[in-house]
Amino acid sequence: MRYKNVPTTSENDIVVDLSEHSKALMSYEDISDMLTEDQETKLIDYVRACMKMSHERISRRYDHWRDADRAHDVWVPADATKFREKVVVADTRAIADTVLTYLMAALTGRNPMFQLEGLNRKSRKSSIILERLLHQHMRRTAGEARLAQMLLDSIRYGFAPTKCVWNPATKTNDIVNFDPRRCFPDPRVNWGDWDRMQFLVFTDHMSTSALLGTGLYPKLSKYPGLRKREVKQHAWDAHGWFKEEGRGLSINPEDPRGQENGYHFTLEESRLIDEAWIRFNGYEIGMPQLEQVWMLVTVLDEGAVINCRLNPYGRQFPVVIGGLYHDSHKTYAQSLYDLMLPLHEISTWLLRSRVDNVQAALNNLIFVDPTSVSVPDLIDRNPWGLVRTLPGTKPGDGVFIAEIPDVTRGHWNDIQAMSELKQRVSAASDAQQGMPTADGIRTATEIQRLTQLGSQRLGVIARIMSSTTVRPLVRMMVGNLQDALEYEGSLRIMGGDSPGELSDMIKDDYLDFDVSMLQGDIDYLVVDGTLPLEPTRSAETWMNMLQVMNQTGLNMEYKVGKIAEEAIRSMGVADLDQFKITETEQQQGMTPSQQMSMMERMRGANVMPQDQLEREVQKGNLKRMGQ
Repeated sequence: MRYKNVPTTSENDIVVDLSEHSKALMSYEDISDMLTEDQETKLIDYVRACMKMSHERISRRYDHWRDADRAHDVWVPADATKFREKVVVADTRAIADTVLTYLMAALTGRNPMFQLEGLNRKSRKSSIILERLLHQHMRRTAGEARLAQMLLDSIRYGFAPTKCVWNPATKTNDIVNFDPRRCFPDPRVNWGDWDRMQFLVFTDHMSTSALLGTGLYPKLSKYPGLRKREVKQHAWDAHGWFKEEGRGLSINPEDPRGQENGYHFTLEESRLIDEAWIRFNGYEIGMPQLEQVWMLVTVLDEGAVINCRLNPYGRQFPVVIGGLYHDSHKTYAQSLYDLMLPLHEISTWLLRSRVDNVQAALNNLIFVDPTSVSVPDLIDRNPWGLVRTLPGTKPGDGVFIAEIPDVTRGHWNDIQAMSELKQRVSAASDAQQGMPTADGIRTATEIQRLTQLGSQRLGVIARIMSSTTVRPLVRMMVGNLQDALEYEGSLRIMGGDSPGELSDMIKDDYLDFDVSMLQGDIDYLVVDGTLPLEPTRSAETWMNMLQVMNQTGLNMEYKVGKIAEEAIRSMGVADLDQFKITETEQQQGMTPSQQMSMMERMRGANVMPQDQLEREVQKGNLKRMGQ
């Protein structure tokens, strides 16, 4: 075969030769300051080629995303002058909010938010500490809001790129949401096949001061010339999203610097930052001894590389991409608005045509014979309502009022039908939205059944999103905690808010841990609201256990009190110790009422309220002691 004699690599296969920087790269150093002009140019051209390839594909979704934004925001043009332009059906937003509420409850509704189940004895304690540490960090960094944004983007766009990076300053995970227009993935892979991506680029804009404030780009401080924009025109098509209409804070980076004559300041220009996560084959960067090299390359204003290093997160991109309707045979997942937008547009047109019809009916056409009636009197009504007619003309002669028929009377029913169709495709019924049913005659049982069926449909979506997005995100955060923490830490643990495995480590409501406990090969399972609870975390399991023990006599052989405590904790009562009887109370003994209650329980009887006891005495069924 001819291919057997073809050399493995050639000069044309090399993207940029970085072999001279191999030692610095392998030490995870930033080599952007070491690059030659030729190396820098080749890296910029490569990033540019990646963005161009991705933009050609993903930009086909931009118009649809704009329409989704407007439907979600109940958007009305700022320059709208006609009343009909301000009429928009808003139930699409209500349905989207209902789906978002369900997903948030399913995916983040537990406490701790994400639970790690150790799958072996070694990982049990580590998993418990990690889940509480993760919960603490999520609260400190407004993690719930970040997750809500990711779910909202999944609903609205079907494409929710979300970064998970370690912040060395705060020693926490940072979850960063990106507008889909600012993310450019490898378009050659299908949805969910993110491990096969060769590149993923994020683009952003910020001022020079903000760039310096990140502390991520020392090259900017070393070379003051980089603090001034050199590229005046932005030729990359991928940056057209900056000009997207209705994006709120969107700006045009090509605008000149704002300035005020006579003052000592000028406003800083916006700087473009393209952050490229790239997977090179070793020979592509002059290092054929390596199979693959995962790198991070950051380009400023399309003209300078300000960060170039090995990917600090190993052989993965620190990114998850959410999508509502998973389909691994497509490049991009469907969103809820993909399904609802046609219905939304029809509903809005129906409502606007209804408004037009009513306005026309209120402003009836008047046909006038000017030889019979004074037209100025009809146009400019005098205070007395006087309309003059010519001699010999009767009132009504020469004037004909054309009545506009109400041809849109049935549009209200049509709008309702569109709303019901939206609910069917979204599984967000009136009952789930907290509203009475449309017909108002369904029984409570019927409503419960329909709501349950809708929840089952949404539950399938939640479980898929959990497996493809949320759990990988949690694993990234756990990996960052294991790799980046370098200190001994403490966690606030209230009372019984921990399994018995950690009871010996808790002192004064604080759990002190060594970071070495979190290292190594820890086997765990991420548990969220879409998965059934581990049996030991279910209150029903513990209650069934107590019942079986009472029925079989095993309660005499096991510590039933400890089992009851675990049952109560599984019900959500974390600080059970606050209800325990203190040593002082034990020394004082039980009160008479406690003694009476105990005696009655021992006899298997229920303790009657005092008023019921008095009634039984009066009837002669009971006698007072001493009688």
